[in-house]
Amino acid sequence: MNDRKIKLALTVGLLNREPGQENILQLVKRLLAKFRTETGSYLGLRQLGHQIISGQHTLKSYALDFDCYTLNLDIVSNASDNTESINRLEFESLVTAYAA
Repeated sequence: MNDRKIKLALTVGLLNREPGQENILQLVKRLLAKFRTETGSYLGLRQLGHQIISGQHTLKSYALDFDCYTLNLDIVSNASDNTESINRLEFESLVTAYAA
C-alpha cells in the first residue's frame, strides 16, 4: 500500500476544494474512493464527538472507516458563514494498528 500517495492526493484535493462546493466529509469519501484497491471498501462514518467552541463555531470529530484504513478528522464549522475547515487529519492503517 502506498500511504504517501494516498495522503498526498487527499491533501491536494482538500487544498483545491472550492468554498461551498461540497462538504468536507463527502469530498474526503470521494477522494479516497479513487484508492479503493489500497483502502478497501467504505464501511461507514462514525461521529466521535461534538463540542461547541463558541456561539458560532462547533468542533465535530469523525472517523471514516474503510477495510484497510480509518481516517480520523476534526472539522470546525462556522454557522454564521456556513464554512468548514479541518482542524486535525489522522490517517491510520488498520494493518499496522493490528500488528502493534
